[in-house]
Amino acid sequence: MRALKFLLFFGFLMMLPMFNVQAQGATITPSPEIVFITPNPGQALQGTVLIVVETNYGTPANIRLSFSYNNDHRDSWFLIQEVQNDNPQELSFAWDTTTITDGEYILRLLMVKDADEHIAYVPDLRVRNYSAVETSTPVPTSTPAPQDTLAPTATSTRTITPVPPTATMLPPNPAQITPNDIGNSIIKGILITLSVLAIFGTYQFIRGRRRKKE
Repeated sequence: MRALKFLLFFGFLMMLPMFNVQAQGATITPSPEIVFITPNPGQALQGTVLIVVETNYGTPANIRLSFSYNNDHRDSWFLIQEVQNDNPQELSFAWDTTTITDGEYILRLLMVKDADEHIAYVPDLRVRNYSAVETSTPVPTSTPAPQDTLAPTATSTRTITPVPPTATMLPPNPAQITPNDIGNSIIKGILITLSVLAIFGTYQFIRGRRRKKE
């Protein structure tokens, strides 16, 4: 008996990946009774976005607006707003997209009435608050027919020959010291030193003569 239970439990574990694959391959079928007026699939969103929804239901219903990452097969939804509306024919919500990171998201509106659930989606929404918004692909323009094509006219172009710059001599720097100035300064220093020594020697010689006379 224990072996049979073990085999059944092991078989159940082996079948879990098959269930996951089937869940990932499920297609989203939007409800025809719920229509998103704005935003549109593939639209770039920035800041606080106004979400407008129209339905064909005129009876009270519990409404939940959520978002998820685009192509996220874990079925993880984050609630934006939940309301109890007595006449859910025209609904409006405000979605602050600055609180989430830039990326691709999908919106889901879940309407619960009695025991029934009605769901609608808006896929491929691009939140671009902190990154550049991609530019749309330009639509190709029609080309003229061969008989309407004008022959190109020749236009003359001028060639500009660059003039080489001429070197301009800079004026001599008055504060510049040349080797001649250094040599003259050394000679002057030597002459001044010899003169001072000669004067000092003469003074000592005269002073010594006076002392001998006394």
